[in-house]
Amino acid sequence: MSRVALYVRLSREDRNKISKNDDSESIVNQINMLTEYCEKMGWEIFEVYNDEDYSGSDRERPQFNRMLKDAKNGLFDIVLCKTQSRFARDVELVERYINTYFPIWGIRFISIVDSVDSDNIGNKKSRQINSLVDQWYLEDLSENIKKTLSSKRRMGQWVGAFAPFGYIKDPDNKNHLIIDEEAADIVRYIYKLYHQGVGINSIAQRLNAENIPNPATYKKEHGQSFQCVHGECSDTWIPSTVSGILANPVYIGHTVQGKVENINYKSKKKRQKPESQWDIVENTHEPIIDTKLWDDVQALKASKPRSNKTGEIGVFANKLRCKNCGGSMRSWINKHQKYYRCTKNQFARNRCSQGVYISHSVLERIVLERIHGLFEKFVNEKEASKNIKVSNGLQNTRKHLYGCLEKAERELASYQSKFKQLYLDKLDGVISSEDYKLFFSEFNKDKEKLETLISSYKKDICEIDRKLNDETRADALIRELKNIKKLDRTTVDKLIDFIEIGGTKNDRILVIHWNF
Repeated sequence: MSRVALYVRLSREDRNKISKNDDSESIVNQINMLTEYCEKMGWEIFEVYNDEDYSGSDRERPQFNRMLKDAKNGLFDIVLCKTQSRFARDVELVERYINTYFPIWGIRFISIVDSVDSDNIGNKKSRQINSLVDQWYLEDLSENIKKTLSSKRRMGQWVGAFAPFGYIKDPDNKNHLIIDEEAADIVRYIYKLYHQGVGINSIAQRLNAENIPNPATYKKEHGQSFQCVHGECSDTWIPSTVSGILANPVYIGHTVQGKVENINYKSKKKRQKPESQWDIVENTHEPIIDTKLWDDVQALKASKPRSNKTGEIGVFANKLRCKNCGGSMRSWINKHQKYYRCTKNQFARNRCSQGVYISHSVLERIVLERIHGLFEKFVNEKEASKNIKVSNGLQNTRKHLYGCLEKAERELASYQSKFKQLYLDKLDGVISSEDYKLFFSEFNKDKEKLETLISSYKKDICEIDRKLNDETRADALIRELKNIKKLDRTTVDKLIDFIEIGGTKNDRILVIHWNF
C-alpha cells in the first residue's frame, strides 16, 4: 500500500482572493478532499503537513521543509496536494523538486484539481506552464500590493502591521493612529527625563528600577499586536529602545514610512532606502509630544558627543547570552578596551545579580581555541585528501555522463525529422501503409529507449552534483577551520548560533552552540 504525505497550505493572498463565504480553499476543505482521494485510491496517509499563512514562494515554510526532508529519507511514496500551486508558486521550486529530486528519491507528486501527476511524462510541460502562471500571479499580486501600500503611505495612512508604542490603531479605521493614554504617559516621561538632562542609559536604568513595562511587555499585558526583535522578547528597557522613542517623529503627529523595502517578492530580506524616497507626511494624527519639546530634545541629542560607531555589525552582535538569566549581552568601551556585559545586570540589577562580563579579546581567544579544537577533534586531513580524490573521480564521471547525455539528446532530436520524412515517404508512395506502421513502431520504440536513457543520465548527474556540493562545503569548512586566525562577522554567523557566558573572570563558563 502506498504511503502518502498530504501537503496543505493557505496564504494571506489566498484569503484575500476568496470571499468570506467561500471555504473552498480552506485548510479543512483541502484535508477533506485529499483524505477522500486517498480512501478512494486505497492509499495510507503517512502525515498531514500544514503551512498556514505562508506564501507559495516562501522557501522557509517549516512544514514544507520538514516534508522535503522526510521525502528524501523515503518515509513515504507520494506527495498529494489539492493543486500544484499549494506545493509552490515558484518555477524553480517546482523544477527542483517535482521534476528533479522527487524522481531521484522515488517520490510521486499528484495534485487533484489540475490533474498533475509526475509519473505521467506527458504532462510535464503543463506542470511547467502551471508553475509559470502561478509565479506570474504572485509577481502581479506583489506589485499591486506594493502600489496600494505606497499610495496609502503617500496619503499619510498608517500601513504598518503594528501601531507604534504610545498609539493603537483606530477601531474604525485601521490606517489611522489614536493615542493609547497609558503608554503615551510613558513616552512623555521619557521625553521629560531627557529634557531634564538625564542620559539615555540612565533613563533605561530608571524605567527598569521603577518597574515600568517596556513596549513588548506593555503590549503583551494589554493584548496588543507586537513583534519582538530577532524573535526574542525582553522585559527590560535598553538604551536603543529609549533612543528610538526619542528619535521617532510619530510622537509629534507625523508618519515616516517606507524606509525599507523587500529585495523582491521571493525574499524576506530588506534593504534600506535613501531618505529622499521615504514617505513623510506631517500632521496625520494627534501628537503625544508638543513641537517645542521635540525640537529641544533633538537639539540636546545633536549637542551630545556620540559613542564610536563605524556602522559595521559587531563580530558577536546578537550572539551573546548571559548564562545566569538568559538575557542578551551588549558591548561597552572602558579605557579603549571592548567588553560585553549582561544587559539586565547593567540596566535592571534586580533581574540579574551575577554581573556577567567578558572582554572582547578574551572571548575571541577562547572561541578561536574552540574552533581549532573542533578541527583537531573531528577532521582527519588524510581523509579530507581522500575526499578530494573522490571528488576528482566524480567530476570525471559527471563529464562523461554529460557527453552521453548530449549525444542522446542529439539523437532524440533527429527522430523528429525521421518521423517527418517517414510520413512524407508514405504520402509519396515510397513506402506502403503497412511498412509505415512497422517503421513508425520501431522508431517510436527507439525514441522511448532514448528518453528513458536521458532520464537516467539526468538522474545520475543530479546525484553526483549533490555529492559534489556536500563534499565542496565540507572541504571548504575544513580549510576554513584549520587556517582561521581572526574572527569576522561572516565566519561567526556561519559557525555559531549563540554563545552562553557565565562564571567569573577566574572561573569562566562559556558554552558555544554551533550551527552544525
